Amino acid sequence: MTSATAYNARVWPEIFTLELFGFSLPLRSFGLLVAIGFLVALSLAQKLAVRYGADPKRDPERFADVGWWILIGVIAGGRCAFVLVNFDHYGAHPLDILKVWEGGLVMYGGLIGAMSLGIWKAKRVGLEPWRACDYGLTAGFLGQAIGRLGCLAVGDDYGKLSDLPWAITFPNPLPAGSAFAPELAGMSVHPTQPYMTLKALSLFFIGLWLLRNKKFHGQVTASLFALYGLFRGFVEFFRGDDFARGGIFKDGFAPDDITAHLQSLGLADPYGRISDIPRYQEMLREGAEKLRPELLVSTSQMVGMVSIVLGSALYLYLRSRKDLRIAPAPAPMSQNGAKA
Repeated sequence: MTSATAYNARVWPEIFTLELFGFSLPLRSFGLLVAIGFLVALSLAQKLAVRYGADPKRDPERFADVGWWILIGVIAGGRCAFVLVNFDHYGAHPLDILKVWEGGLVMYGGLIGAMSLGIWKAKRVGLEPWRACDYGLTAGFLGQAIGRLGCLAVGDDYGKLSDLPWAITFPNPLPAGSAFAPELAGMSVHPTQPYMTLKALSLFFIGLWLLRNKKFHGQVTASLFALYGLFRGFVEFFRGDDFARGGIFKDGFAPDDITAHLQSLGLADPYGRISDIPRYQEMLREGAEKLRPELLVSTSQMVGMVSIVLGSALYLYLRSRKDLRIAPAPAPMSQNGAKA
């Protein structure tokens, strides 16, 4: 399947490689864009702290300390979740767990890790935790929107085959270090990486609106946490990297079933890699069945359902706390001193 109007994606996994003392140290676009996203989010959060913090003079500086713990939570939580989802591989290759620069972060894990360590550190430095979490999480989604461009740059988290006008194609042959499926190179797929950037941008702007209109501290956090699960679950319907994901598969369409079928057709080698890519792609174009796994519900969608429930429960709990309620602004006074 190739759309005549598909856009060609620019894949640039490695910006350059530094050779030092016999070791190759690559600078990968994924890591660079995640770092840029973090710095942009941290800077914005400090600006939001001036407007929405309890102490406009001290809170921005305090949040800078919190920010580094948020970064640790994003990386550690995201990596732990990715390893758990792909435990078959990492159980056999434990040293690969440390190769964060190659990609492989589950953002649910990163979100939970960032919130947990961020709230803990906020308490320690004297910030009001739920107030800080509201503007910090809002800024964080802008950072995630930038970081998700790193997924596009390495070809990770790619979409299903598509003939829509906004479909994209990845180059054939793929550059070294790409995470895109080589058997789909040159074929049109859903641009799920930009979808996820748009998802994060939507949450960022929703967060800004909620910050201006919230009734209690923590309202923004709970709302964005639940909405993240909803939006992420929707994007999951368009993902095409089902060989690398977990969940509940359609009967007979699990990765092992598909690999066995491809091997019986002579399309895959003993390791499950596609050995005859031109024939495989031709069969895809003709609509042959059982060439790709089919998820009924992905692990991310299941976690998304949980986050919707937890976010809703957190919303109700925080709304019930009198100490978190925001007093309404006083009514404006008329010229004679009476309330308007």
